[in-house]
Amino acid sequence: MHRELLQIGGLTIYSYGVFLAIGFITATVVARQRFKEIYRDPDIILDFVLAAVVGGIIGARLFYVIGHWSEFAAHPGEILKFNMDGLVFYGGLVLGLALTIAVARWKHVRFWVTMDLAGLCVPLALAIGRVGCFLNGCCYGKETSLFWGVHYPVSLGLTGARHPTQLYELVLDLTLFGLLWWKRDAFARDGTLFWAFVMGYGAIRFTVEIFREHAQANAGLGFQAASLAMVAVAGLVLLFRYRVLPARGSERLQ
Repeated sequence: MHRELLQIGGLTIYSYGVFLAIGFITATVVARQRFKEIYRDPDIILDFVLAAVVGGIIGARLFYVIGHWSEFAAHPGEILKFNMDGLVFYGGLVLGLALTIAVARWKHVRFWVTMDLAGLCVPLALAIGRVGCFLNGCCYGKETSLFWGVHYPVSLGLTGARHPTQLYELVLDLTLFGLLWWKRDAFARDGTLFWAFVMGYGAIRFTVEIFREHAQANAGLGFQAASLAMVAVAGLVLLFRYRVLPARGSERLQ
């Protein structure tokens, strides 16, 4: 593991933060290219990214604090310490999307165009971010006897080889991104790409949680339940849209 990449004076550069930034930058480049295909002003995407970053970080931290409130109740000053171990993806996704949608309304960009763009690019950012998780030594898996098991530093207090669940998700996220990019122009209704992402990522997280270990015994079951809910809701929405709503032109240009 390489949790700390380098020191610049008193500033520590963490692997997780670096790869999180790389993920956002890469997703931004891809999103701009996609927006250029379907919209007149691709530079609007920079406003979306800023909203997603701010909302994502605050939301991820907020959900972590809520889920570990017993730890923060006695030390409220710790809430504002945004370390690399205190973030929850689902919280970042919810608030990040909320702020992005608000910016889209301000810029007069259609709602489902925005959601499809998010659904296309989020799995790519997540995949790159999981490299940071691996180097950071977080989000590790259960013990395994498989030859690709990873031994973590003794300082983390982990015994035996572990499933590299970060890398499992990296491969699955890249696969999902590849499929969505391949089919990006194949959907007759705006919004379908976003719901396909929700269903696909729900299935990915459900699968990865089978091999992942959590400090709290029931945390994995909670994530699996949330993941199944994502799959079920997305499936029902897609079924409703295709059985009830008529196909129509995208009409994306302003």
